[in-house]
Amino acid sequence: MRPCQGVPSTPMAKQTCRKARILFVDDEAGIRLTLPLVLAKFGFDVTSVGSLDNALTEIRAEKFDILLSDLNLPQLNAGFVVIEAMRKAQPRCINFILTGYPADESFQRANQHGVAHYFIKPVEIEEMVRTIKKKLAQNQQAR
Repeated sequence: MRPCQGVPSTPMAKQTCRKARILFVDDEAGIRLTLPLVLAKFGFDVTSVGSLDNALTEIRAEKFDILLSDLNLPQLNAGFVVIEAMRKAQPRCINFILTGYPADESFQRANQHGVAHYFIKPVEIEEMVRTIKKKLAQNQQAR
């Protein structure tokens, strides 16, 4: 996401700025229904999908600033397939893992895949949002 340049910082002007787009991938219907609503309240535009195939389709069809993917979809470590596809298709997208089954091996693999952060369920929402916004700001400064 590019910051709005040359736009006055008035409430009306800020509304014309594009929200950061998140692709959220999780096979658990409950979290897929609730977390996107919460993230939207924090100012994100969220697309939510529940399978590896649907995630790959979205990556080909739309542009995203952030990928937040479960690790097991339910296929073990399928989140890494999603991350690799995103890295190839949209190299500027910032990738995050969200898992209820943390392991040293997957944490190390996440580091090898350039994952910005490895969140463990249950995640503290405000901490997650702060981390995502911080990584977005760093990414924008690096451009």
